[in-house]
Amino acid sequence: MLRFKVFQNGAPAKSLSLEGAHLLGTDRVPLRAEIKFANGEIVCEPKARGAAALALMWPVKGLTKQVAAAAGVPDLSAAGGRMMLETARLVERARPYILNVELARGQLMRISLKREDWGLYDYAEGAPIYQQVDQARDLLIAAITAPNEAKASELGDAAVAASVRAGEVVAAFHADVFLKRRIEEHKIVKRPLGCRIEPAGEWQAQIEPLSQAFDFALVPFSWRAIEPSEGKYQPEVLERCVQSLRMRKVPIWGQSLLSFDSAHLPDWLPTLADDYEQIRERTARQIKYVLKQFGAHVRAWEVISGIHASNAFKFSFEQLMDLTRVATILVKQMSPRSKAIIGIVLPWGEYYASDPRTIPPPLYAEMAVESGINFDAFGLEMQFGTGEQGLYVRDLMQISALLDRFGTLGKPLHITAAGVPSSGGSASRGSWRGAWSEAVQARWVREFFRIALSKPFVETVSWRMLADQSADDDFGGLLRPDLSPKPACTELKSLHQELKAGTPRTSGGATPEIDI
Repeated sequence: MLRFKVFQNGAPAKSLSLEGAHLLGTDRVPLRAEIKFANGEIVCEPKARGAAALALMWPVKGLTKQVAAAAGVPDLSAAGGRMMLETARLVERARPYILNVELARGQLMRISLKREDWGLYDYAEGAPIYQQVDQARDLLIAAITAPNEAKASELGDAAVAASVRAGEVVAAFHADVFLKRRIEEHKIVKRPLGCRIEPAGEWQAQIEPLSQAFDFALVPFSWRAIEPSEGKYQPEVLERCVQSLRMRKVPIWGQSLLSFDSAHLPDWLPTLADDYEQIRERTARQIKYVLKQFGAHVRAWEVISGIHASNAFKFSFEQLMDLTRVATILVKQMSPRSKAIIGIVLPWGEYYASDPRTIPPPLYAEMAVESGINFDAFGLEMQFGTGEQGLYVRDLMQISALLDRFGTLGKPLHITAAGVPSSGGSASRGSWRGAWSEAVQARWVREFFRIALSKPFVETVSWRMLADQSADDDFGGLLRPDLSPKPACTELKSLHQELKAGTPRTSGGATPEIDI
């Protein structure tokens, strides 16, 4: 059993939301556990014994200038937010840990590991950044040695804010160094930026701005839309969208050729849920139909997407891998000139802690490689802050580290759906440097795209939606409903020009005054 005392503003917490809270074990695999909060403490009862880390949504408080100055760290007044943070892996003990302190310890441990991994100890221009890491470490030491728990929690909160900022500055600095190197050595692919377009929406007016800002369009080939009734196909909407994109000479990537997400499945398919062979046969038939109709026009297929997380039919591990193999074989046979991409959703895998019939994302990816399935790359969805389950906000250091983890698998990586809201968002999913706004979205776009494209294994990055559809959606588009551009769109156009010109600029990561 792991116990954590929780303090808010120096006093024991009276309430705490545990939405999304989970434990992490060896190799950061989520663990099944019972997690409760009562009387100012979190009590975690894992199903298996051993050291574990606690991950939960936590407010990263922006320190005032006065407090920051007294603590000896840069001004953190604009560093506030709410995001998923993790402690280090801890062993069970009778005395409870202080959560505020352990979150800072976990963050600084990850910074230390990534600095070593990235070799960021001997860059002279990084000295001001390393100083920020040292200042955050000093705050943690002060928290550990504080005379009482209340004081320890206050210093722990300061250490969390300072370490989150320091980690993001380190990640931005690393991205600047290696993106510049990739651009100068001409190792960025010719068409690196894409955006999804929804064929069932108002896509006609979006094609012109999409062709101006992006290199290709991702089009979802939803089984639900194509075959709403068994054996009765309705491809007309997709045909018109594909034809319009071809007329504008916009390269097309197909998404979600096979997905068990309820939004993509036709209503009639679950009636076959108890018969794997029947679903396998219907799946193959559907894929063959789509490839025959559209294969000649699509340059890359996301062959299968998210079946490691969306397992509505409760298929076994072997059956899921079999479906992955069937889908990739059909694409290689019927559309041999197209890339075959295996799609990964919810890449941190929190869902696995509550659903044993799912598969942790890294394990699914590793098995796809090791089992000899013939595919070309992984596609990774990285969405944060919207109302969908599991899209919890993460800091940029965590994002950069996760990309590195998938980069070790020996396959190229495509970010197939990056996204954050420009307004509102879901309070329970978190925020980043304050409430979501168009300005915050633009800053996130600038930092995220540079981090992703600095990785030698990342080939393309695509935004999840081009335009907001109405005042009721999550404002995740780069264009407003009237198709006027948001600041994030301007940021991407600037990056696009930079990549084409081969003249890298920095995001400001080499200085402690970086706008984060």
